[in-house]
Amino acid sequence: MKPLTLLIEILIILGVTIKNIEAEKHNKRQKETNVTTQVSVNEVKQYLSHILERRRSRKVINKRENLLGKKKKQHKLKMKGIQNKDFLKRNKNH
Repeated sequence: MKPLTLLIEILIILGVTIKNIEAEKHNKRQKETNVTTQVSVNEVKQYLSHILERRRSRKVINKRENLLGKKKKQHKLKMKGIQNKDFLKRNKNH
């Protein structure tokens, strides 16, 4: 065989083996990421239900605080002798 053809064949073989090695590394990385991201369905359900409960409780607390704040404001206005209707009319006049 001529040395040039022998060299070409060796380079082709090396190229193929390098591509195979890179493909194996890629597959290995892919498997590792798949293993690390696997979580049981029950854990996901528990986590989501926990988040929903926290949201519901926050909404309830915020509603209560808003109502209390409104009542306090109305009470202060009544204490000053200003009713809501008069207060709104006064704002429109200014």
